[in-house]
Amino acid sequence: MRRKKRNPKSKTSQNEIKKSSESLTTFSSLPYDLTLNCLARVSRFYHPFLSIVSKSFRSLMASPDLEATRTCMGITENYLVVCLDRGKHKDSCRWFTLSPIPKHEKLLPIPSFPYLNPKYSAVVSIGSEIYIIGGHGQKYGKRVLVFDCRSPYQRRRLPKMRVPRRTPAVDVIHGKIYVIGGSMSNNIEDWGEVYDPKAQTWEPVLPTTQDLTSQMSLVQGNLVMGGRIYSMDDDYQLSFITKFCVIKIDNMLCRIRFQFGKFLWCDLKESWRWTTVKGLQGLPNFEYIIPCSDGRGRSVTVWWKTKVYPSEGPNWSWVPITNIWCAEISFKRRCSGMLWGFVEWSKIVFTLDQCDFFPYHFLLQSAIVTY
Repeated sequence: MRRKKRNPKSKTSQNEIKKSSESLTTFSSLPYDLTLNCLARVSRFYHPFLSIVSKSFRSLMASPDLEATRTCMGITENYLVVCLDRGKHKDSCRWFTLSPIPKHEKLLPIPSFPYLNPKYSAVVSIGSEIYIIGGHGQKYGKRVLVFDCRSPYQRRRLPKMRVPRRTPAVDVIHGKIYVIGGSMSNNIEDWGEVYDPKAQTWEPVLPTTQDLTSQMSLVQGNLVMGGRIYSMDDDYQLSFITKFCVIKIDNMLCRIRFQFGKFLWCDLKESWRWTTVKGLQGLPNFEYIIPCSDGRGRSVTVWWKTKVYPSEGPNWSWVPITNIWCAEISFKRRCSGMLWGFVEWSKIVFTLDQCDFFPYHFLLQSAIVTY
């Protein structure tokens, strides 16, 4: 009789399972504090994957002790949070976070985050909290909602603003939230207001307020809030300027703009002298430019969409799919004084199958949260 040959793959898989089981047993045998110390160093991106390893891991990942350990160790990560308008989809507005892990850049839905349309609101962040200010639908509003990305199931309201506003300019300056413009009032005292988190009160802000004077002097005749540039007329009415931003490179403030398929820059001290950013050729026509902090200096993320028709394999269809692209571009000033740009990564971060319902202005809001 012939002996039945053993399947080498089966033996290998059994060995792998055995080793995995042994490693889990070894890890779980560590002291509790040491286990927390190890897990605290793991990026939040991997927390959902660790939660499905075992019941003990799921319990550890949900433990408040893990969050407390990260806080004590000073471990934080920056996440870019964006809200996409998916057009004709039910509950079309959805919030996503962009994974900060290299080679894993993808838009991940924030679980249980409300389907709240922030198109006419303003968004700003402090730490892990996102503030959605004013604007409800197409109406002017006084409301301010706060969501914590660490516990998206919970929300709270701040005291209402003094004046109803829609698409105002916002920024956090010295720990206070400044909300400028966006009202129907012509009263100069209603031009802006500031929220003090300690006193939990709103106070009027005038164009002569010292904290804003420096923001208005950065770009002559404009207001700079959160790296974005707003034009300002003689009546102090604001209008957001798209495809422009202000970033800080080597202690130098630069104005960046995208025009005719290329990046241009200028030192704010010489705002009349625009120069082409070196090293960036053949770029697509970006629809959005978002300034962001990348830990190495200053960079921007750029966003655009493409429509493609699946033409091969079982997914062949006459119906197009929509791809949302994102790229991170960093800037560095070299000895010659010229500004160089580098594409850190560029890829499809979101795909909507079987339709092309994305409106032209698909990105409604964005913020950088840290936790």
